[in-house]
Amino acid sequence: MLICPIPVSGTTASGTYAFNTLNIDAAILSQIVIKAATATTTFDVKIEDPKDVVIFLTDTKATGTLRRELVVPLKGIHTVTILNASADETFTGKIMIREE
Repeated sequence: MLICPIPVSGTTASGTYAFNTLNIDAAILSQIVIKAATATTTFDVKIEDPKDVVIFLTDTKATGTLRRELVVPLKGIHTVTILNASADETFTGKIMIREE
């Protein structure tokens, strides 16, 4: 088993920031940790698979930091989007995937 972090580092513009992952052969999304620069900033996170199917979407807005433990299979290039941010600022963190 190999655990690989996908770094998150970007600044929202008009409340949104998105990036594509590298091509993932076969893995399990196990953890998401995304932190806004300001503890009071609210935001949503969405992850879509290569066919634009939403595989993860926050059910309520995160405030400051989003931490989630998951078990979601991944294959291909995924789009990670921070959206509806209450402030345009830098977000950092990681998305942990487990390759088996």
